Amino acid sequence: MGADRGGLEAILRSVAGKPFGLFISVGALTAFAWGYLVFLASSSMTMGSAFAMPMSSEWSRSQALLMVFMWTAMMVAMMLPTSLPMLAAYERALGSAHPSRFSLVSAFAVGYLAVWIAFATAATGLQWVLHDRALTSGMGVLLDPWLVSVVLIVAGIYEFTPAKMTMLGSCRTPLGFLATEWREGRSGALLMGAAHGRSCLGGCWALMLLLFVLGVMNLLWVLALSGLIAVEKLTQSAAVPRLAGGVLVVSGITVFMVST
Repeated sequence: MGADRGGLEAILRSVAGKPFGLFISVGALTAFAWGYLVFLASSSMTMGSAFAMPMSSEWSRSQALLMVFMWTAMMVAMMLPTSLPMLAAYERALGSAHPSRFSLVSAFAVGYLAVWIAFATAATGLQWVLHDRALTSGMGVLLDPWLVSVVLIVAGIYEFTPAKMTMLGSCRTPLGFLATEWREGRSGALLMGAAHGRSCLGGCWALMLLLFVLGVMNLLWVLALSGLIAVEKLTQSAAVPRLAGGVLVVSGITVFMVST
């Protein structure tokens, strides 16, 4: 009970005192990203739609670009809200009287999102390779149960690793991150945002692979993963990733046993 109360208090502390303008900006971008994903999900069910998921192994240039946009919107929807504590801490550190406060916080956010846009591009490439080898359905669902089992087990094991906890710790402690990574100016803010993005990517990359287990356009699965990532980042409890890791490993073993 005490650990649960401590986790709740950590969440409340991370939310309390956020600048209203920052909430509005992040909320608007997040809502736009989710809206775009909902639009794509509904369009993917319409045959012949220009926004439908590519079905043939030969993706056109426009289809590949559309998939990059889809993955980018997904990363914005999932990861931008979890960056609020860090963005707010940086804005407070600059001070309300700083003449370039808005542009510096924006540069930090751009650096953060640049990392996830790079990941979105790489994920698009991975999806194309899997699709080209007939390992996924048109909706991006892995078809080979053994491959599903491997993804689940790998993602689960990574939740227990020191690397996961190190990266997660960097995301959980905004003041500590800023104290060690502080740089002046817009370029410095951009580099700090990119450093924060790398830490978050280092902690979440294995979980992102789970998007291929139930489908990259399964928005309920995307929402569930977003919730798990947010809880992992906004609480100080080591029990959350361990519990998630245990569930994933058991699920992977179960899929393997059922498929053999």
